[in-house]
Amino acid sequence: EETKLYLCEDGETYVLDPANCEKVSSSSEIALSSSEVFSSSSKIESSSSEKIPSKIYDCSEYECITTAYLNPEIEYGEYLDTRDNQVYRTVQIGEQVWMAQNLNYAANDSYCYKDSLTRCATVGRLYLWETALNVCPDGWHLPDTTEFNYLVDYITEQKESYSVISILSSKSNRSALYGSAYDFFGYSVVHGSGYKKGIWNFDEGGLFLGNTYFWTASESIQEKYPAETYARVRYFDVGSYETLAKLTWPKNYALAVRCIKD
Repeated sequence: EETKLYLCEDGETYVLDPANCEKVSSSSEIALSSSEVFSSSSKIESSSSEKIPSKIYDCSEYECITTAYLNPEIEYGEYLDTRDNQVYRTVQIGEQVWMAQNLNYAANDSYCYKDSLTRCATVGRLYLWETALNVCPDGWHLPDTTEFNYLVDYITEQKESYSVISILSSKSNRSALYGSAYDFFGYSVVHGSGYKKGIWNFDEGGLFLGNTYFWTASESIQEKYPAETYARVRYFDVGSYETLAKLTWPKNYALAVRCIKD
């Protein structure tokens, strides 16, 4: 018996050509018997929760990171992490290509905020620095401070009258001191990823409103914070109008990771 592939999209059901996954007919042209259609609530995520349907990967077969917090006006790329079959959206900003979502790969020494899988699905996992340094998939890496500086310089040259945090933040975030989020370039930071310090978890305001901290690949350059145990952090301070702020924190804290292409 011939095997058929189906795709549900925008209320319409399509039959796909197995050779190239092109749509060949829709539910308005065919009648589907109950024996031909199957679903798995544990694996298939309803497209109603997604803003941007995948053009490359079938999200019933792959674990697509939610696009609910991305900017639907942006043309995103797609990247499959073959280590765990999770699909990320990617975005070019100037000469850089970034993942548009935080990394969610379950490596050793990585954690979900307060052990919440829902939080991991929304804002990714939190990683100790030594893990973060090598956790991005092949062809990607943890950005250093120079790469973050380029990002800030580029976006502020393009959008001079806007603050860095408003330019790079997802529109899904709640209003804060900096005002509205515009997400002009599709970087789409969801606030409140939080961090882990020993057994303690902090998000400083909650999901969509709290601060967000990203590891960089750069170690400390301050004498009082030795590079052996401290590394540099960039963070979105919801109480700030202008900057993607800078910190130097112990490497045994667990923070979010946003990968950049080699």
